Amino acid sequence: MTEQETAEKTQIASREKKIAEAGIRVLELLKALCVSPLSLNEIMGVIEEKTDKFYRKEVVTKYINTLKLFGLKISKEDNRYCLLDNLEKIDFDKNDLSVMKFLEKYTSRIKHEALSKNLHEIFHKTEMCFSPYTKNILSEKEIRAYRTRNILRFRDENVIKFENYCKDTLKLEILCKKDTGHNTETKYIIDPLNIIYKKGCAVLVAYDCQDNTFKEFVISSITGAKQLHQKNSRNYVNSVTFKLKNRLSKSYVLKENEKVMDAGENYIVISNQKEDRNLLIRRLSRYYSNCEILYPKEFREMMKDYLESIEKIYE
Repeated sequence: MTEQETAEKTQIASREKKIAEAGIRVLELLKALCVSPLSLNEIMGVIEEKTDKFYRKEVVTKYINTLKLFGLKISKEDNRYCLLDNLEKIDFDKNDLSVMKFLEKYTSRIKHEALSKNLHEIFHKTEMCFSPYTKNILSEKEIRAYRTRNILRFRDENVIKFENYCKDTLKLEILCKKDTGHNTETKYIIDPLNIIYKKGCAVLVAYDCQDNTFKEFVISSITGAKQLHQKNSRNYVNSVTFKLKNRLSKSYVLKENEKVMDAGENYIVISNQKEDRNLLIRRLSRYYSNCEILYPKEFREMMKDYLESIEKIYE
């Protein structure tokens, strides 16, 4: 086999692998939409959940259009994508629908958040399976109510609250549960910087004012938050914070304008102060999935745009 044939074979294998991985992500998105309507950020969480890579938000449109090509009806209601019909169909008469309405009304009064959410997900899945006969019994107003009620119910106001904390640029005192399984909490004084999504979870990127390190907090683990009257004391305007993972974290040589902000067994967090951002983005892109931009948000988006432009060359 010649070098050219070997190169072509390798290129074909790489392309097939890329297509297969994209197909899995589309199916994961379909599975998630069957559970409940999703916002753009929640869909990005689903897409990035089983990979170390991060993607541009435009990829959501591609995946949604792929599902539509298979005949699935997807609508955007109140800034959330909603699967209107499932592949399976259920025939309900008026009595069945009246029981559904009664049970759903009862469920909305349950104070146990996890149980209430699970029950609402069951209702949502059932509603997506309504047959044309069942939909004919309902009015247009009722159909839209079935479609949108979960959209409002599952809107994560807690994430919105922390997004606003980041915009306010005030110090924050938080209580956060440890990952030990015990009901222990730790208090932190932080500068909230940005919200990112990992494995479907909203994560707060912040600067720990006591340890002088950058840290990540899963928002669902934060049990209390109080804004302080102090402004963020650190100047982050000209700095870029990034995390290096795996073997790269141990072999990386710091540049003149860089310093280590945090380190663990399999990662290192670095602050780059003055390097030209165009040069920095090209350098960090070489590390690909072993490098993640933490702050600022604008530079994180720049990296996404840059990687997307490179991928388009080889499509």
